[in-house]
This record gives sequence, C-alpha cells and structure tokens, in this order.
Amino acid sequence: MALRERVQELLDFLKTSPPAEQVYERFYAEDVVVQENLQAPRVGRAMSIERQLRMNANVKEVHDFKIGPVLVDGDHSVVEMHIDLTTLDGYRIRIEELGMQTWKDGLIVRERFFYDPSSFQGKSKEINDVH
Repeated sequence: MALRERVQELLDFLKTSPPAEQVYERFYAEDVVVQENLQAPRVGRAMSIERQLRMNANVKEVHDFKIGPVLVDGDHSVVEMHIDLTTLDGYRIRIEELGMQTWKDGLIVRERFFYDPSSFQGKSKEINDVH
C-alpha cells in the first residue's frame, strides 16, 4: 500500500472517534517516538496511549475536528488539524497543529506535533506539560 493511502486510512479512522488504544495499535510502532513541540520525546506506544487517555478523559465536548492539507514525501507525512473542544473544567480550547510523521512498514515510528501551547488551559495544560 502506498504511504498516501495509508495516511488517508489513518485520517478516515480518526474521523470515527475510535478509542486511543485502537489508533495506536493499528497505526503506530511499539517503540514509536512522539514529541510535542520542543518537549522531551515520549518513547513507546504505551506512554502515548496513557497521555492520550488522560487528555481524552478531560474533554467534555468536541465542537469541531477538521483535517487540513496533507503532504506526503517519501516515508514522511505532514497533516494539518484543527480541533475545537471544551474541557471538563470549562475551558474552550482551539488547537491548530501540524503533525509530522515518519513511517516504516506501514506504521508511524516517529511523530512530532507543532502548535501554540498557550491554547491549553486548566487540567489540559497540566496534562500536556507532563509526558
């Protein structure tokens, strides 16, 4: 399968709001390295699942989730995402981010997110700062 098709498969799957574990098990290598902006990277699928579960548990309502441009070059992809949500502690968070992935054998082996961290408030900020 061509990388562009695999990336589209991931994006289509994300639109169904699957559990974090399913996303990571289906599309991420066991030893994946994930990094938020300039923070220290998280190593291993389990760490990323744990962080995502903590973030998801703090979401009261997702108002909007849009995928913007998708770029594919060799074994790399970049996806623009727009997320608008309200947290359990009452903060409205609007995130515009780029996710840059490196793929190997159909799985993401490295992912780095670029966004304005000031968009995170309350418990989401606390969760985002810990990895």
